[in-house]
Amino acid sequence: MPGVFLIHQDGSVAKAFQDALASAGTLKLLGHAASGSDGLAKAAAAKAELVFVQLALPDSDGFAVINSLKGKLPNAYAVPVLQGGEGGDVWQRIFQEGLRDVLVPPLNPASILQSCRQAETNAAQLFARPGGGENAGNYSVAVASARGGVGKSIFSTNLAIAMARRGGATVLYDFSMSAGDFFTMLDQVPRHTMGDAIGQGMGLDSSLLGNLVADHALGFKFLACPNDDFDFYSFDHEQAKNFITAARDLSPFSIYDTGAYDLPMTGAAVEGADLIYLLSTRDLSRLLSTQRLVKNFTGRGIEASRIKVIVNNAEVGMEISDAEVEEVLAHPVTAYLPSVPAETAFSINSGKPLIQTNPDHPLAAVIDKLAEYTLIKWDEGAPA
Repeated sequence: MPGVFLIHQDGSVAKAFQDALASAGTLKLLGHAASGSDGLAKAAAAKAELVFVQLALPDSDGFAVINSLKGKLPNAYAVPVLQGGEGGDVWQRIFQEGLRDVLVPPLNPASILQSCRQAETNAAQLFARPGGGENAGNYSVAVASARGGVGKSIFSTNLAIAMARRGGATVLYDFSMSAGDFFTMLDQVPRHTMGDAIGQGMGLDSSLLGNLVADHALGFKFLACPNDDFDFYSFDHEQAKNFITAARDLSPFSIYDTGAYDLPMTGAAVEGADLIYLLSTRDLSRLLSTQRLVKNFTGRGIEASRIKVIVNNAEVGMEISDAEVEEVLAHPVTAYLPSVPAETAFSINSGKPLIQTNPDHPLAAVIDKLAEYTLIKWDEGAPA
């Protein structure tokens, strides 16, 4: 029975929570505190699973309380409680912190119960890790970035090829929603695309998906976005999760080349991934954006160990040392990709990935080593 804890200065709100959960069945109110410091201690002691936090607390900032709570109770699901009339900066902060649910006035038993039920459902989905099924050992990899222009799609395609060359049965999916990228990079126009998969809605399963993915001569399979603009807005978070379940059932290894981090399919891919390669270049603006995205991911319950930051050594920012890069990121860097703009441009325009044409190239060698570690699921022999 999930335990609920409330941190709110208004006693009448605490009474409304008591009334809402008195006969809730699967939910239980563990306690209430009127201040942030007291609430943190009591919620941690009670091992609360759902914690509702007033943002305008008398003694502390509600966001700071929520972030402290994540350190004390990593699997607790926090819901900010608003007073009403908050400005856009508050809503932007809620988004940046990766907080999915918000309780807004009127704070009556009916609305509170509805919010608790929704939080219970979302918490179960967020903290559920793949396991227990026939294909529980299959491995999902998301390739993400805080901003574009960091070489994410090039990295994804070369990683898939390297894994296939090493014998890993791999399927590459274009979750970037960018028209035609894979067609160009892989020099192949398949019969089916992501548009066909999205058109299946929640009816997509591994059997249907298996009929859509295309075989590539280099040994992996892939599903690209169409070669022109298409309507992907129906591909919401729930449909993307269903897609990922089907993909996990289909193949031992799945790679998702994701798009903007605030797209619902990107959120589903990173939340469902066993491993996240997070790419950035060395320029300060992208490093800071990457730092915020790492914080966003960990705030959504994604373990820091699942996040492997890869820095593309583009020309901009080379005056920033490796130590300074990691200091800005506040997260270790797993690998640095050599900057080879001429070779990279040729590989894109020719449709011949670098790891195919020149596997001994320094950039190809780094990606191949990452493929090796991915195939052993970053377990024995892989660096932390």
